[in-house]
Order: sequence, then structure tokens, then C-alpha cells
Amino acid sequence: MQDKEVAKVAKDGKIPGAKNRWLHYLLSDRAEIISEHLYQLDPPPLGAIEHGLSEIQAIDTSGHFLTLERSFGLTGFRVKLFQAAMGGATDTSKVESFKGNTTIQPIKKQLAFDLKQLDIYIDNLEGMALGARLPDGSQTLLLVSDNNFSKRQITQFLLFKIKMG
Repeated sequence: MQDKEVAKVAKDGKIPGAKNRWLHYLLSDRAEIISEHLYQLDPPPLGAIEHGLSEIQAIDTSGHFLTLERSFGLTGFRVKLFQAAMGGATDTSKVESFKGNTTIQPIKKQLAFDLKQLDIYIDNLEGMALGARLPDGSQTLLLVSDNNFSKRQITQFLLFKIKMG
């Protein structure tokens, strides 16, 4: 809550995405927070009612992740996958608030895939897991939606092959 800002339209006409605290834990007998970092959401699409980071998947032990940013609004669901890297991100564990702070280096991310390119109906995608390796050594990625026990929604499974490099 200490980081939440009132959304203001930027000079480019877009509303900036929310700033999120990404907590890095050491799991042992008890969970211990090692560091915190800023994860900056992309701007929500026009007409979005809800917009957020719904899933994070580690892809190695060196600080590389896939993130699933999802929006729901007047035009339905919108989902984007990003590759995120912790290296070089500022430890924000001692930063009281992100409001007005322009010196923080966020987690680096780049768009890996916008599911809009599939040109299919996309539902409430909110789960993600690495799947089996294929014979060529590439990794699979499974995305899953939740139908919220609604007859107007579907449970959806999407399987992808991850290209490395």
C-alpha cells in the first residue's frame, strides 16, 4: 500500500503501470526475506478494469523469470509474457515508498510474447508452469485459465515451446 500512487495520464497519453514489490526469500526452516526489488507493470490497455501481475515462473537459479501480466476490461482479457532479470536491480528493502523515487533501478524485463498475436479467444489466464523438455532439448511452458465456476468462461490450457537465445 505504501507504493500505490493515484494513476495519472503520462505525456504519451498512457496511464503508467503499477509499481510492485518483488520479495526474494531464502527458504529453509523458516522463510527469510533476502531482498526486495521494484517490478514495474506495463501500462494497462485502454479500457482495462483490472490489471496486474498474476504469475511468476523461475526459469533458472540465476535470477531469470517469466512473468504473466494480465488485464481484464471492456474488450476482454489481455495477456503478455515477459522475460525478467534480477541482475542490476536495486535492493529496495530499506526504501519506505516508491512514490516519487526516480533513483531505483527496477527489475529488467522485455516482452517475450503478447498472446493477442495468437488471434484466439483468451480467457482468465493466471497460472504458468514449465513443462517437459521436448526431444530437441527445448522447454515447454503451460498456461492455464480459471473459469471462476462461471458458464460464461472456460478453463483453457495453452502449451508453448520456449526458444532460448
